[in-house]
Amino acid sequence: MKVAQRAAYRLSEDYSDTRTIEFDDAYQEALIILASRPGMVRECLASADLGYGVLYTRLHQHLVKVVRTDAKHRSNTKSWEVNQAQLEAQGY
Repeated sequence: MKVAQRAAYRLSEDYSDTRTIEFDDAYQEALIILASRPGMVRECLASADLGYGVLYTRLHQHLVKVVRTDAKHRSNTKSWEVNQAQLEAQGY
């Protein structure tokens, strides 16, 4: 679906400097969002006032929410090296 591709491309471009998400991953997330929210898709496509523009905007907003949540969870985790150094310092 072209809407998913465009939203994924924009997201991957917006976050390219932080390497938070790549296009393929964003595209897959976009398809999952569309598949899990059929009511949103039907509402946008059934209304002449809404259409693809609103669907794109809503999809992009959901993608940003997913990426930010994932990045937040990843920032709370320690790398293997840091964890190993802390364990060695404790005598393990």
